[in-house]
Amino acid sequence: MFIDTTAPAKAVPAEDLFPSWRGREPYRDRLGDVSEALRRSHEGLDAAIEALPFERFEAASRSKASVFKYNEVPPAAAALAEALPEQLRSPWLCALLLWNIERFEERFAASGFDGEFKLHYADCFHRVFDQIEADPDFADLSKDSFHKDLWLVRMVMIPAFAQVWWPHSGLSAKDVIRSGIGSAAYVFLRCGGRQPFLEGHTHDPVAKAYWNENGWREALRLAALVLPALPEARGVFGTAWFYDPAVKEISPRIAFAQDLQVGRGAHRLKIGSNEGAITNATATSAERRNRYRDGTYLPTDYAVIWSRKDIREAYGC
Repeated sequence: MFIDTTAPAKAVPAEDLFPSWRGREPYRDRLGDVSEALRRSHEGLDAAIEALPFERFEAASRSKASVFKYNEVPPAAAALAEALPEQLRSPWLCALLLWNIERFEERFAASGFDGEFKLHYADCFHRVFDQIEADPDFADLSKDSFHKDLWLVRMVMIPAFAQVWWPHSGLSAKDVIRSGIGSAAYVFLRCGGRQPFLEGHTHDPVAKAYWNENGWREALRLAALVLPALPEARGVFGTAWFYDPAVKEISPRIAFAQDLQVGRGAHRLKIGSNEGAITNATATSAERRNRYRDGTYLPTDYAVIWSRKDIREAYGC
């Protein structure tokens, strides 16, 4: 059995906060078992991997830009995947996830990340194994959730319970300037610029277990903890309808997402209402749907921004 000698021996908050967390469970033996089962159950997969080596796809997938979207596949990479036999496309993408997990130890050693993150990636890997075993068809380049998993196993996106942090993001100059002199001063003076930032995203496969007050508290602490290894990052931010001040009165049970940030050093700026904000805000709440329909609530996106200095001070990292 693989023994992880470099994982932190100290207890971490997740061990008390989240019963389903599996960061201490060894993943190496399971990696081999899942890989073998995937190949046995999909005839022709080995030939597909030989025809399209993972290294070739990865080289075509990565951007040289410091800021880019995690869910936009470069045309060259998309064409490579499209050329695979349709029935083997999802199994090949699953095998790509496993190939990246196999290289995690070397990447982590070179990352400069605090040792605690090794455990959080292990928790993520066990979930990916579960998904591959349950239904390999989840691996689909048209799905936002799959892209998050792919960047997680590449050790570029950072797992952090209620959020996953994307380190290649930036703030819109138009949004910052339109919000007024206070926002511009915070971004350009306090943060030192509008890019690159860590941007928080909700990841649906873990939302049920981790999108809660403890999950948010840990997400922000881990963002602060990872910043020393990312010296180019100006700070962290997220954009969502649930940062709207009106949501605290309509849906007080999720007010923690604001309360853990606004008033503790973070800066909030208004982005505006749009179709995405309306769809997301009304999807899971009859109260918000009814208020939107009767005109007493307009779902509106806000951004919450932390300079790296402010979030590290707030979360003691």
